[in-house]
Amino acid sequence: MSSSMLRPSWTKALLLALALTQPAPAAADAAEAVLAGVNAERAKAGCAPLKVNSRLVAAARAHAKAMAEQNFFGHTGKDGSKSGNRIRRQGYSFRAAAENIAAGQESVSQVLGNWLGSPGHRRNILNCRLKETGIAVVYQPDDRPIQGQSRPFRYYWVQVFAAPK
Repeated sequence: MSSSMLRPSWTKALLLALALTQPAPAAADAAEAVLAGVNAERAKAGCAPLKVNSRLVAAARAHAKAMAEQNFFGHTGKDGSKSGNRIRRQGYSFRAAAENIAAGQESVSQVLGNWLGSPGHRRNILNCRLKETGIAVVYQPDDRPIQGQSRPFRYYWVQVFAAPK
């Protein structure tokens, strides 16, 4: 069956399934695939889809880049910043915000599986009050293991969620 013969909903589902099983694609493609997966889960829970906000993307990208380049993994930046601080730095005003981070997952399916399997991360994804998001993945090819880890993470993922004021 050719792809032109597939109904639009099947085409989207097929593309999403392919995106979620492939190794980590380019950052923009990975972010788009994460958003599709997150919004599919939100739809099942009765939540509206998240909309991408460029300021939240900048906050997510800055934290993913900091973790990769400064060789740490955590919600608190080496400068002491928390997710709310990083979101405000980008000029975004919010009523509520949350952040999911991950490291070491080489594919969208791995990171989504980890987040959806974690109660706290899943709660952020399925929080219907949160309306906007920013997603980033940074690949650090020359990464080195963080203290206590036997191998480098190389991939650093951040998803920021917010409800604008």
